[in-house]
Amino acid sequence: MPHRFAARGTACEPTQLDVYIDRQQVIVKRRLAGLPLTLAQPVAVFLGVFAEVTPGEAPGTLKARIGLMHRDPAMSIELACDDRLEDLAEDWCAWGEALGLPLLLVEPDGSVSRIDGPGNPGRTPMAPTRRRVAALTARRPRFLLRRKPGSRSQASAVHRGERELIARN
Repeated sequence: MPHRFAARGTACEPTQLDVYIDRQQVIVKRRLAGLPLTLAQPVAVFLGVFAEVTPGEAPGTLKARIGLMHRDPAMSIELACDDRLEDLAEDWCAWGEALGLPLLLVEPDGSVSRIDGPGNPGRTPMAPTRRRVAALTARRPRFLLRRKPGSRSQASAVHRGERELIARN
């Protein structure tokens, strides 16, 4: 599954992107203001694998592109762009299944709809994180719970003005 490829940036950034994708994370290397920048993100931050169909250059043709959709449009990554819609449809489903992301369809007006089907289970809901002992922070520490708590009445009394007696031999 690890896949490495070069992608092009968005229209506002014509820079070259080096992308590495595996089942857990996406690593993007690019140059920003002349400096190298590496972004490593888990796959779970992406909303899904999108497909967008637009009119092609020639009349009567269509052009499709697929990619990983992020909440921030500048962070979305284009995986493929081609005139052959059937091939891209297979790739679209394969990417969604391999990464465990839902399939998204970008409408011509820019709205995004999720495609549900038997081959697209989407992301399985994650189990809620386990509560730590943060709710019990005002209480005694765990390792002291096994010990018997002391009381202030048993503490030795110190009398004002008295000399302290220390036994020395």
